[in-house]
Amino acid sequence: MPTNVQTIEKYLQGKVRVKITDDALLTILVDAGNSAGAKIEAGADVNTLSAKQLELATAYLYVWVASSPTMTEKVADADGDWSHSEGGEQMSANALNRFLRMANQIFEKYGLNKVGGNSWGMVGYGFHNIRRR
Repeated sequence: MPTNVQTIEKYLQGKVRVKITDDALLTILVDAGNSAGAKIEAGADVNTLSAKQLELATAYLYVWVASSPTMTEKVADADGDWSHSEGGEQMSANALNRFLRMANQIFEKYGLNKVGGNSWGMVGYGFHNIRRR
């Protein structure tokens, strides 16, 4: 495979800051392929995919991010004078709502059902009816 090929996995990983597991990527590709009506193979070159396939894969990625935990654990390690830590990030409810809105815009464009309907969104640590406030 040529080194200048942009795979669908690299494309999707570049869309968000969070780490996407391989299992999640495969699920996203299956769901997007089923919705687009054309299978998306793992490792596919993004230049061979239709705009619909790319947009739906992105929408399913946004849904995955919005439904993932809002906080990651912080891992620290130290040995003598050496120390290292990573993680510990938290995503705000506003950011999660933005991901859901972007996904729903894509789903609406292709006549697919929206995720969570119009009145649901992320608040704190779960889904709540945001219009009741």
